Order: sequence, then C-alpha cells, then structure tokens
Amino acid sequence: MALNQPDYRIDLQPTPPEKADALAVLIHKEQGPKDPEIASLPQWVIPHVLAAMEMGVFKGKSNELSIQLMDSQGKSRHPSRLLLLGLGNIKKFSAECLREAGVALARAARKLELSSLTIIVPPVPKTLPGHPDAPPAGEGIELAVQSLALGLGLGSFRFEEFKGTVHKKAVVRKKKTVPIRYTLVGRLAAKERDALNEGQIIAEAQNFARTISSRPGNSINPPELAKVAQSLAREVHLTCRVLDERQLHKLGMGGLLAVGAGSQSPPRLIVLEHRPRSIPTSQPPLLVVGKAITFDTGGISIKPADKMGKMIYDKCGGMAVLGLMSAIARLNVPVPVIGILASAENHISGRAYRPGDIITLYNGVTVEVTNTDAEGRLVLGDALAWGIKTYKPKAVVDLATLTGGVIVALGRSIAGAMGNDDDLFNQINSAAHDSGERIWRLPLGDEQRDQMKSDHADIVNSAGRDGHPLQGGAFLSYFIADDPKTPWIHLDIAGVADQDKETSMYSKGANGWGVRTLVQWVRNQKGKPAK
Repeated sequence: MALNQPDYRIDLQPTPPEKADALAVLIHKEQGPKDPEIASLPQWVIPHVLAAMEMGVFKGKSNELSIQLMDSQGKSRHPSRLLLLGLGNIKKFSAECLREAGVALARAARKLELSSLTIIVPPVPKTLPGHPDAPPAGEGIELAVQSLALGLGLGSFRFEEFKGTVHKKAVVRKKKTVPIRYTLVGRLAAKERDALNEGQIIAEAQNFARTISSRPGNSINPPELAKVAQSLAREVHLTCRVLDERQLHKLGMGGLLAVGAGSQSPPRLIVLEHRPRSIPTSQPPLLVVGKAITFDTGGISIKPADKMGKMIYDKCGGMAVLGLMSAIARLNVPVPVIGILASAENHISGRAYRPGDIITLYNGVTVEVTNTDAEGRLVLGDALAWGIKTYKPKAVVDLATLTGGVIVALGRSIAGAMGNDDDLFNQINSAAHDSGERIWRLPLGDEQRDQMKSDHADIVNSAGRDGHPLQGGAFLSYFIADDPKTPWIHLDIAGVADQDKETSMYSKGANGWGVRTLVQWVRNQKGKPAK
C-alpha cells in the first residue's frame, strides 16, 4: 500500500469514556472557574485544574504541558492522570493553536506510553480568528475538532522504515504494540464527525508526503517514485500516467533529459488526475506542479559535502503534490485537479550535462546552462509548459525547493511566492493563512526577466547571486502561457520543507509543507466559475 497505516485511532464522543489512561484539558492563560472552558469541564476535573493553576504549577502558556495525578478514590472509571495543556493568550487563539495542541498531546502520549487518552474539546467562538478577507473557516466546534485531529495525526508521525534489529529489540522490550486510542469529547453530530474525518485524512496525506520525502536516494529514484504514484492512484482512485525517457525525448523535454542524463536512473514525468464524475469534462482543471529531484549532487557544479545528505529533501515540492492528490481524492473534492511531478536525479558522470551546454525545453525556449546546480527550474520548465498546453488549466501553482536565497530572505518559516496574477496570489495566501502555513510575495517583473537573458541562447538558468530567489521565478515565467494568460503562482519552499530540529508542529526532517495550503485552496474553488 502507498499510504501509511497510522498507529493511532481517533474517536468522537459526547461524554468522556469510563476508562482511559489519562485525560487532557486545554486551558488559556488567566482563566478562572467562571470561564466557559473551565466551567464546562466535568465536575470531578475542575478542582484539579484550579488547584494546579492556583499553586502556579500550570499557567496556561502556549504549549505548556503539566501532568497531574488525580485521586480517583477507587473509582476506576476516572483516569488517574490529568494532562493540562496551555493554549496561550485567548486574544491570539486560532486553529493553529489547536493543531499545535494536538501535536503536543500526541508526543506526550507516546512519551508516557499511554494506550488511551481522552481530550476535552475546548469551547471556541463560532469562527476562529482568521484572514480578514477570507470567508468563515467553519463553525468553531467543527474547526476545533478538525484541527485537533490533524495535530494528533501530525504529532504521531515517525519515519522508521529503515530501523533495524537494534530498534526492533527496543520496541519489544517496551512492548509497544497497541495503537493509541484518542477520544475527543465534544458535540456529537454529522458535521463534527465529518470534521474529524477531514482532519485525519489531511494529516495522513501530509504524513505520506513526509514519508516519501524522507526516503534516501538508494531507496527512491524517478522510476521508483513513479511506482509509488501508481500505487497511490490505485488506492485512492486517481488516474496516473508516467512518461519515460523515450517519451520525454519524443516530446522534446530537454530540461528533464539534461538534468537526468548523469544518473543511471532515468527521469520521469508523473501525472496524476483527479476528475470527479459529477464535474463536466469540459471544465478546466487546476494544475499543480512539483519539483521531484530524488537526489541532488549539484551535478558538475557540485554541492559542498557537509550537507549534501539533506538533498534527499529536494523532492519535497513533488511530495506536496502527492499529498494533495491523496487528500482531495479521499475527500472527494468536486474540483478537477492535475498533479505533475517532474522527477530526475541530478548526478555526476561522463554523461552529465555541463556548464556552457545549450538545451531546448518543451516550448522551444533555449537555455544556456551556467550552473548545473540550478536544475530544478529546468525540470519545472518542461513540466509547466507541457502541462499548460496539454490541460489548458484554470490556474497553475508550482512548488519547489528551488533556491537557498529564499532562506536568506525569508528564513525557515515562510515560503516565497511569485507569479503573474493578483487574484490567484490572494487565494493561495488566504488558503495558507487558514491552514497554518505562511507565504510572502516577492517581486516578479520585466527587470527580473531581463536579468535571465543570455548572449548565446534565449535565457540562462542562473544569473549569479543577485536576487537569487527572484531569478527562479523569472526563469519559470518563460514557460507560462501568456496568450491567453494563464494565472500562475510559484512557491519557493526551500526554507520551509524540512527542519534540523523539532518544532511545535514537526519532528526533525521533512514536514510535508504545502499539503494543507493546497488542499484548502482546491476546496475553496468549489462552485467558482472559470474566468
């Protein structure tokens, strides 16, 4: 199977179950007995919560965790442990606070080796604070349930495919074999159950993206990635098409072929289609394209050795597309979407492409290669031009770990965005905000496009250090149809795709950035007419 099988279960009930290893309560700072989130708790819990706050052992700070022992007085139906988790200042409360709370509780449950954890869904306003121009994200309780379920799923992620006998012996010693059961206590209605299901599906799709992103180069290469996509397509009922090196040559995809020439593993263009039966085939689809370089040595313009191992994450843009396609298929979103993964391995050999080479991409644009480590834009150029010509999409978004310059500009919590359409940027920005991810728009105009011009070909693939993230967007703009104009946004995710240490949302490694934003964007298109 392509998708991970989660080692946890999440249920929704109107009252706490009689038996659980622990009970979790979520509290804001400076709350008292008359505040709804405390007053609405089961009566036997309230004294323990108030005592912890009065003694100062728990203040309700964001993601603060306090573990209290409760005297059940021989009543086995009450848990013996109370987990107090802080939500921070109530004026800054958002769905992201609940996602982070879910992550924190999943980590705590794993560390404490719990087999069951009951979580009281806190009272929330009808709509949680969000983007001022965005429509309401949903009834508060629904969004709360979805956010907690999503956080529990993300917090449960562990990449252990390559753990060997040492790890297996440790697992046997700990006797960790039973999936953790989480029970959310809240309003029991069809909408809340749907929200719970949605949160789990999106978390599993994002964790799927994290899993494939984390596989090393000796396990995953373009042909193997194509098999993963085909397996996913069978599992969630997508259509999958794979173009091999012979078909790429016939189509004239010089970028993909050049980047993949130095590797024993040939490149692939992987196409996934979500075409709901309820939608007319004449309706133009959304097109999402991801860079999927399964390993990047930098080619002849070789990378430094100390961090080259992290180049397994150079496929994270493509993995976000895989996660998106998985989620919208399982959610049965009534919007047609085409997902394309432009996959190659950028290696060194006697067949590798060189600085100074001039190559022709699918749409006839010629490129002078000035840096073989600027390979992502070459594979994306072919994929974008072919995808737009083939599917005539309503709008296009691409994602790529494209430039180190975007990390210098925006750090590791914000992705850079460039494009040719204000309305599409606003859609993506709103979807990112509502899903807890962040983007920032960077300029893209004639000055940036002129910077990419070549003396010997149409354009170069790298024009030095100045405005490096802008160069990536400017290069890709040459492969976007402009007659008529195709709305397009490029997301440079080099800074946000993975991290070197654990954060409040993610463990060390790949995080599947972009899956939530893309799913939210696609779902927001429901019922929107084509321009």
